[in-house]
Amino acid sequence: MLESNLVLQGRYRIVEPLGRGGMGAVYRAIDETFGSTVAIKQTLCEGADLEKAFQREARLLNGLRHGALPVVIDYFSEARGQFLVMQYIPGDDFGALLDRSGEPFAPERVLRWADQLLDALQYLHEHDPQIIHRDIKPRNLKLTPRGEVVLLDFGLSKSTPVESQAAGTSVS
Repeated sequence: MLESNLVLQGRYRIVEPLGRGGMGAVYRAIDETFGSTVAIKQTLCEGADLEKAFQREARLLNGLRHGALPVVIDYFSEARGQFLVMQYIPGDDFGALLDRSGEPFAPERVLRWADQLLDALQYLHEHDPQIIHRDIKPRNLKLTPRGEVVLLDFGLSKSTPVESQAAGTSVS
């Protein structure tokens, strides 16, 4: 885990950890150039294949523009690993919301959230190349304070060129 106040790339000051998974950790940080809050994803695994997957994720996300997807600002590698700098999305993930709820969500809310998520998925599937997320789960969906759903964590996503779709193969 990275320490609070650690500055990466002479620019991003770590504030606190937001989460940790099998392949990485995510931190809230301050972009000292702009004074804005960002999310920084650190990959914890090493190796040429994982480096390529990380770079693919960064490039993939950088080209996407949809209200239900985070914007990638930067990516870099240094001694402490590989890092992806993204728009910070405030709010709780659906896993935390489910843990706290204790009862089912109102159907009207669920339908509104589903519409937002489906719009994002349609955007990804119509993208050229097509993008398939492959890891949609409550912890990868965030609900902002404004009630908007944001789809996170594209580490397992695949892009599929149009020619390969007919053959049923995918390429990373």
